[in-house]
Amino acid sequence: MASQLSLLNLYSQQAKWRELISLYHHMRINGFQPNTFSFPFLLRSCPLHQGQSIHADAAKRGFEADGYVTNAVVAFYLRHGSLRDALQVFDEMPDQNPVSWNAAISGFFHAGDCNRAHQLFERMPWPNVITWSAVIAGYTQNARPSDALVVFKRMRRECGGIDEMGFHVVPNSNTIASVLHACVQLRDVGFGEQVHGYTIKMSTYTETNVFVGSVLIDMYGRCGRTGLAKLVFDSMQEKCVVAWSALIAMYVHNNCPSSAIDVLREMIYSSSSPNYVTLTTVLTACAHMPNLLFGKALHGYIVKRQGGADVFVSTALIDMYSKCDHVVYAHRVFERDNVFMGRNATPMWNALITGYLENNCVDDAWCAVQSMCRFSNGGPRPNAVTMAIVLPMCARSASLLYGKEAHCYMLKNGLDEEILVSNGLLDMYSKCGKIRWAERVFDQMATKNRISWTSMIDGYGTHGDGVSAIRIFQQMVKEKNIEPDNVTFVALISACSHAGLVEEGLRYFKTMRQEYGIVPMEENYGCVVDLLARAGRINEAKDIIASMPMKPSASVWGALLGACRIHGHVEEAELVGQFLHELEPNEAGFRTLLSNIYAENGWLDGAADVRRVMRETGVAKRRGCSWLEA
Repeated sequence: MASQLSLLNLYSQQAKWRELISLYHHMRINGFQPNTFSFPFLLRSCPLHQGQSIHADAAKRGFEADGYVTNAVVAFYLRHGSLRDALQVFDEMPDQNPVSWNAAISGFFHAGDCNRAHQLFERMPWPNVITWSAVIAGYTQNARPSDALVVFKRMRRECGGIDEMGFHVVPNSNTIASVLHACVQLRDVGFGEQVHGYTIKMSTYTETNVFVGSVLIDMYGRCGRTGLAKLVFDSMQEKCVVAWSALIAMYVHNNCPSSAIDVLREMIYSSSSPNYVTLTTVLTACAHMPNLLFGKALHGYIVKRQGGADVFVSTALIDMYSKCDHVVYAHRVFERDNVFMGRNATPMWNALITGYLENNCVDDAWCAVQSMCRFSNGGPRPNAVTMAIVLPMCARSASLLYGKEAHCYMLKNGLDEEILVSNGLLDMYSKCGKIRWAERVFDQMATKNRISWTSMIDGYGTHGDGVSAIRIFQQMVKEKNIEPDNVTFVALISACSHAGLVEEGLRYFKTMRQEYGIVPMEENYGCVVDLLARAGRINEAKDIIASMPMKPSASVWGALLGACRIHGHVEEAELVGQFLHELEPNEAGFRTLLSNIYAENGWLDGAADVRRVMRETGVAKRRGCSWLEA
């Protein structure tokens, strides 16, 4: 009997359900009688139709009252999305013990049905600490952090005693970690600090529990409190590789790559060995700086210590060398490690293509994409991320032919159903001058998010169709109930600007704060300045600039300078040119525009002076060209 169960368990762990079912039938023919442990092994890896047969067999043999078997049946149906069947089996259980309740609640959360999981939680007669932790973790994992914090507050309010098993119901380390994860999602550092203080008061988790300490470091880091994150790390009694990696990732997230590298040195000196996650994070820091010297030193350390190639480390190396403007080294890493990865090498290909694009090697990037497409089924294939990299390349270079090739590949391989890819297609066709094709892609999208609607608004604006941009915006907010953001209003007001719809653009600028509670960013102010200045309302545009809560950037002043050229305001152009000179002393664009304004209005001496200063300071004029294809 033991050897037969061991064989069933082996097939189950290896997910060989055909061999598992065949063995089970063979054992039954030879007189084997299944017991409590047999059915969980059988249900662990088999498909839905086979599992239903096994469930029927278990019921026929009288195992419906066995809690161990019934829990396995409930978990099986939840794994396969048969939530109604799972709930029915659970409700028919004669003995619903705490293990059954907790397993069912966790299973429904894992299946994404938070409402039904919460209903079970409310029905449970005596929730224990595992139950509370499962509910809080379930809400956090389903991106409902506010509900997780509500449950935690309720737990603190209702639970101070002992459950039916005689255990004190107080938050454990898993509870605290889940609550802190919710604070990370909400960026609620205030409540996170309260939880931190409460944890110190009721336990030693922050010093002795690596999991809690690492989550605290992550929470403070993502909320920009690097000092507090470092204090938490220093207070930890055991600094394992997880804690070190969390601290390094915290510094990288807060754009402190030098500190991240210093922490790695300290980690190695303390005799802790970095793992692949640590090395990948530090390579990201080297890419952000960029620091080629330390990146190469770290590459040497990786080659010296690692037994085999790791796709994450290799991808990070390719990215680091590319961002350090050494795409040749990136290609060498790719050539060396690519052969060991097989189908799993797609991230490396994506990193190499991105590196080529970052270094303006567009032809090499496209050759890499075409090479991927030629692989057989056993090799790496372009995925949605690959297409999301390729389509902006086509849009940026207005390469319609490449874009159409990519679109055909997506249709053939079913990648066009990915919303990320569809959004890229929208943007590509719009920027290549094919707004009707973009409309067709938009209309055929089964699911649209805020980015989809914003891309369509921006496409209409680029083509000067402000009326259609407004129509799409109204459809977005009224019919689909999708909330706009700052970027949406940038696209909408820009569309109004290009179409000459001044009053409509001003109305939407007021609407974004009054109706949607969106605080205007610098880009929003820049669009309004461009809107007014294009219409000749220069003084109103200057008033908007004066009212900005932040210092105007070169793009804002550049919009005003462009309008000065349209309307022949030479004196205003001179004043704007002074502000631009302070912000971008080595930029040629505004100087060329100012020179043209002088020349077009008969100020030839002023135009000559600007050109002379450009020659003397070595500021070269950038020449334009068009790559737009028919």
